Amino acid sequence: AFCIGALASFVLITDIINLTALISVDSNPLYGPQKKDEKNPEHSGTCLSLQVSDSVDDRVTPGSDEARKCLLYTRPTPYIDLLMKVAVGLPNQGSRTGSKTKVFNPVTRYYGNDWPPFGYTMIGNARLENFRAAIEEVNRNKIPGVIIEMGVWRGGAMIMAAAVMNEYKSLYGGTMGRDLYVLDAFEEITKNQYGANSDFLFNTEQDVRNNFELLDIFRDNEGSNERVAVHFRKGLFQSTVPALATDSNIENIAVFRVDGNFYDSYQDALYYGYEKISIGGIIIFDDVMSHPAVMRCWNDFKKDQGLTEDLNRIDRHSAWFRKEAEVVLDMAKIRPPQDINK
Repeated sequence: AFCIGALASFVLITDIINLTALISVDSNPLYGPQKKDEKNPEHSGTCLSLQVSDSVDDRVTPGSDEARKCLLYTRPTPYIDLLMKVAVGLPNQGSRTGSKTKVFNPVTRYYGNDWPPFGYTMIGNARLENFRAAIEEVNRNKIPGVIIEMGVWRGGAMIMAAAVMNEYKSLYGGTMGRDLYVLDAFEEITKNQYGANSDFLFNTEQDVRNNFELLDIFRDNEGSNERVAVHFRKGLFQSTVPALATDSNIENIAVFRVDGNFYDSYQDALYYGYEKISIGGIIIFDDVMSHPAVMRCWNDFKKDQGLTEDLNRIDRHSAWFRKEAEVVLDMAKIRPPQDINK
């Protein structure tokens, strides 16, 4: 537990998915008409920018005609905006990298390159915006399925996801219900396994549940008695992820966010989760660009299963793509344990 510092394109199946329609502002706004913001034209229903290299300055903004690369940015409500700022950590709370405390740097925090001492997520603003945009897109386009995050730390990204779903129903009259699944080892990885940073990195399942409660995420939606259903699955991915494939409550997955660090963690996620991801669903890999073992896993899976989707780089660490075609996985292609599952 921790103290709170402040509360404060090429498409395989065109008759199933039309990518251009998915990202069209005029024909398919978020949950209602989007007005141009003349003061911030770069955020007027434009696509979120993508990083080209390891440099945070090397970024491009896809055009709306680059459907494979585009997730729309929409201005958050004041509530979601504040919640996201609290989730990533406020400037007056400082910064941390490993055991070292530093002065807050807004660029470092934006791209998730430090640890927030009192925040609820390490992913930074860019990845959190990407996650929000993914949820809004599947809501906007009525893509069926649940929202899953594998590897949650203090739960901040999924706290935001739950809040976005609350607003979708209570503020915009959304009709699609989406359960949220929070998967993490939690105390299955003992505190002493985190070494010198154990007090900072270690969280129990109850710690994360308490954070959801603290930020009032389990509240009723405007008195409708419809609460966001949040399911916790505790354990190493090799034991919890295979259950996704057989869980009768998970018919489809709409947004699949994976933060696993290891080849084996990603292989478990892909082989037991990918078939359930809906056409048009969004897949986000938190550390594929910075962890060679994760990139190797993706490349192996893509080649072995004949996928054509390409990664869109979010920042130095992460990337996303949109599922374009159904696939029946060849489970015989699963590789022997490479690292964490040995």
